[in-house]
Amino acid sequence: PDVIDGKTFTSTVVDLNPWVEYEFRVVASNKIGGGEPSLPSEKVRTEEAVPEIPPSEVSGGGGSRSELVITWDPVPEELQNGEGFGYVVAFRPSGTTTWIQTVVTSPDTPRYVFRNESILP
Repeated sequence: PDVIDGKTFTSTVVDLNPWVEYEFRVVASNKIGGGEPSLPSEKVRTEEAVPEIPPSEVSGGGGSRSELVITWDPVPEELQNGEGFGYVVAFRPSGTTTWIQTVVTSPDTPRYVFRNESILP
């Protein structure tokens, strides 16, 4: 809440973003005016959550005769919502039902290159 009475010892802050460190300060006031803010609390990190958005601008193609280059715009750090963030890249040759899948563990990586000499263009 914005304002709580002087007899309240605890308060709950809502609508915080996931996986963000916060610190809190308290300001006391009365009819004469407001005091100085307290010293900051210890930093507290909110819990992880699923990512808010998928990567954007996903595209595939290019590369040499035996390569498939898949690119995307990485998800911004503030929307990753947890540690261990990465990408699952899955694709399949046209006309098949079997997916080729890999995991890209770096959240800043904007591309994956698949190489296989045995797959026809």
